[in-house]
This record gives sequence, C-alpha cells and structure tokens, in this order.
Amino acid sequence: MRPGACKGAELFCFSSVFAGMDLAALSDDALMGKVEALAETERFNLTDFLIHLAELDGRGACQRKGYSSVFAYLTRHLGYSESDAVRRVHAARAARRFPSILRMLAQGDLHLVGAALLQPFLTSENHRNLLGRARRKSQREIEKMIAELSPPAAEPRDRIRVLPPPIKMPGADSFQQGPLTSNAFEAAVTAGALELGGIGPNALSAGPDPSLTTPSSDKPKTDENRRVFTFAASEQTHRLFLQARDLLRHKFPQGRMEEIIGEALRRLVNDELPRAPKRQAKAAARTQIRHDSRRIPDWVKHEVWRRDGGRCSYIGKTGIRCLETGWLEYDHKIPWALGGRSDDVENIRLLCRSHNQSEAKRVFGES
Repeated sequence: MRPGACKGAELFCFSSVFAGMDLAALSDDALMGKVEALAETERFNLTDFLIHLAELDGRGACQRKGYSSVFAYLTRHLGYSESDAVRRVHAARAARRFPSILRMLAQGDLHLVGAALLQPFLTSENHRNLLGRARRKSQREIEKMIAELSPPAAEPRDRIRVLPPPIKMPGADSFQQGPLTSNAFEAAVTAGALELGGIGPNALSAGPDPSLTTPSSDKPKTDENRRVFTFAASEQTHRLFLQARDLLRHKFPQGRMEEIIGEALRRLVNDELPRAPKRQAKAAARTQIRHDSRRIPDWVKHEVWRRDGGRCSYIGKTGIRCLETGWLEYDHKIPWALGGRSDDVENIRLLCRSHNQSEAKRVFGES
C-alpha cells in the first residue's frame, strides 16, 4: 500500500484484522512463541530491506526521482523518522561492504542500532574483529567499544552558567532555542556531519543516550534563575547515577538529572548537618517495629536488598529471573493479611512493581 493512501476502507480493514484476532485465547507459551516467530520474520525482512536499500543508495535512483538523498526518500516518502532513517542508511551501507552483517542481523547476533554505530569505523582490516566483539552486545556496550577506538577528547572544565531565558520567535506559537530543522538535518546526514554521542567522525546521529535523556515539558521554564551544569565524570559516577535514578523512580518517574542530583545533594547536606538529640531519639523510636506490624523494619530491608542484589527477584517458570532495578518494592512472600511476618528476612523479597502486582492478583484475585 502506497504511504499516504490509507483511506477509510483500508483503515476499516486494519481494524477488522485486530478485531478478528482472538489473542486472549492463546496461552502465555503460545503467545510468546508467536512473538518469537514474528521477531525472526522481522529480522529476515529487515535484512531483505537493507539489501534493496543499499542497491537503491548505490544507484542514485532517489535523486533522479526528486529526492536529495536516500535519507530524504525514507523520511519524506516512506514516513520513517529521522533517526530510524539514519540507522537504516548506515546499516545498509555497512552491509553492502561487509555482507556478514546481514547474517548477524538475521540471526539476532547484531541489532540495527549496533550496525549503524559500527558503520563509520569498519574497515577491511578490522571488520572481523569489531563485528566479533559486537556480537550480542547491547547498544551501550557497543558505544563503549567504539569510544575506545576514538582519540580521547579534551574534557570540559567544570562550569555553572546562567541559562538564558527562551526567546519567542516572531509568528511562532511556542518558545524555541534553535532546534535543528528537517532541511538542516537532511543536509547534515547527507554530508556525514552529525556525530553520535560525540564520538568518532562522520557517525551520523541515531539519537541521544536514552539513559541520560529524559522527557521535558513543552512549556518553557519561567524561572529566570536556572543554571546549566557542565562536568565530566567517571564511569563509576555514571553507574551510581543510573542506580540512584532507578532507586528514586517512585518519587521521580521521569528520572530527570536535575531531580536525581538535587535529591542526592539534599540528602548529603541533611546527613552532614548536626542533628538535635530529640530528632535522633525520634528516629530511633521509629525503628522499633512490633512483630505483628505490617511495616518492614529497616534492618530487614537492608538484608533483603543485599541478598537480592538490588534487583527484582522474581523467577519465571522457565528459570529466567527478572533483573529489573527500577520501581522496586518489598513484598511479603506470605502476605501480611494471611499471617506473613514483616520482621522475617525469609518472608520478604524484592519485586518490581509489575511482578508485585501480578503476584497480588495471583493470590487475592483480580478484585
């Protein structure tokens, strides 16, 4: 079906397909098997797509059809987002030079983002080594591997500066701070000028690091006293930040850097300030929990956290453990309402919110 040609009848057709699928009748194992089969089909379709895209890119046919580049064809005609189009162009060019990438993509040994990240760095001398190291690696692990290939950049000096207020553009409905237009993006992609994560030349952007980027409100900040913090940090500091963000997900669902670092600084200052004796006495009294109380003592939480490794401890029927580190909650194996104790380490476990809720429904029912 040609993009942009979806009419009422076609939309009704797609709706009918969903309505005709009785997925609720499938067991969990059957549904997961279906998803896995579709994932395999998707990978083979992707490799077929990249083969044809590479041929299209090599011919220059898009330019003859009025598009400035294959990127423009993918975004303007086929409706891909800029980042999705960039990844596919990079992966297609890499696969054209090194066909073994297609086999890795089809087998699930390499993902599309990984192929796009590696493309600017692959040579006839190093491609076997790099592709072998990238096998079954996550995006973050591949980015770290690529960083080792790039010359070290000068670290920015520690700096705190005043954030200038947003400027309302003439005739615009919203505040802007110089966003990259689609034309500028297309020109940068065509020229190979954008960089991914600031590493390596000609590495076209596939989007910012999701671990460090959080949604922000479209409404401009009205506080004129906001600051921009710039500093370089070690990998250990990065890991601590990610761990702190997961620990504070309940309080700060968006996980913005300002919220996490601000909370850490508040707690640090609060801990370093001298406490009055009355406050310490109240804190000690709060730790005295009755045996029949639902509240879990701090010492039990500490032992459970250490035992479960700060991760969800749920293990599925096939022996796969959920290793979620965010949205963690303390759960009674024998529910407190059924006589389970809160001061028994063996009766308390760490579960993510999803598994905590599913266990509650399993024991007490949907209601």
